[in-house]
Amino acid sequence: MVDMSEITDSRGALDMRASLAIAGGAAMWGLFWIPLRYVADAGLGPMWAAALTLCGGLPFAFMAMLLFARKDRGQWPWMVVFGLGMGVSATLYFVSVIMTDVVRAIFLFYMLPIWTTLFDRLVFGIRLDIARAFAVIIAFAGLWLLLGGDGGVPLPRNAGDWAALGAGFSWGITLSLVRARPAVDPHKSVFSSVLFASILSLVAAVMMTGGGPELPQISGEVLLVIIAFGALALWPSMIGQLWGARLVPATRAALLTMTEIVVATGTAALLIGTTLTSVSIIGGFVIVAAVVLDLLWAKNQS
Repeated sequence: MVDMSEITDSRGALDMRASLAIAGGAAMWGLFWIPLRYVADAGLGPMWAAALTLCGGLPFAFMAMLLFARKDRGQWPWMVVFGLGMGVSATLYFVSVIMTDVVRAIFLFYMLPIWTTLFDRLVFGIRLDIARAFAVIIAFAGLWLLLGGDGGVPLPRNAGDWAALGAGFSWGITLSLVRARPAVDPHKSVFSSVLFASILSLVAAVMMTGGGPELPQISGEVLLVIIAFGALALWPSMIGQLWGARLVPATRAALLTMTEIVVATGTAALLIGTTLTSVSIIGGFVIVAAVVLDLLWAKNQS
């Protein structure tokens, strides 16, 4: 069951807290490409970098589950479903931001509001109200501007691109399922997600390196980055998103995760010279405006 503190809280305040948790967690994901590329460039390659950084969050997610999760053994089937969905998504996403252009990976991943909206409609029969449909359209218009608005269609061109598209598909559908089963404890969902992501990425790393050669040497500095990433970034960002996703409509959750786009493209422009034109900057503001409009609409409806 959902915590009594959540039930007794005012609906509007709870919605706002959940929305901010999702937006904040997603914004942290916009920085993930930095440690991922650092670890990959340290000699581990993209697959081992993705696997080891995901494994770095596992002990922290496990400890948090033991300390904070409710004791309800009947939740394990949905834990497995959520874990597989988020685990596949995280693995594909981590690989994509290493193997392809950061901005392209972000665009293809953020087709996820489409998958969430379609899944909600086809499986749960949820109608998309006019206000939220308008917010989705504005957000995609901003995304198009952010990526240059040059008239080209950024279709997948390589394995990294396809990984990003698959990551968004898996994440979007899982958001809908999380919303449909709010009683599942988020700490359990996060542990399951990180566990499956770690297993899947390790298997992929072994398979894609020709049957599993010896693990490349890891320096103390790289190991410290992996541990810090797991403790300070991966686990906190996932608990924020999965806790919030239980409490707000899945389409809004998908919209809120677009904060990652602004953070990722901005840091890529600052750190690796990805070009941000004036049109791209306007696009970033349009995305933020879409999220704010959706939040204000939800607040007025409370």
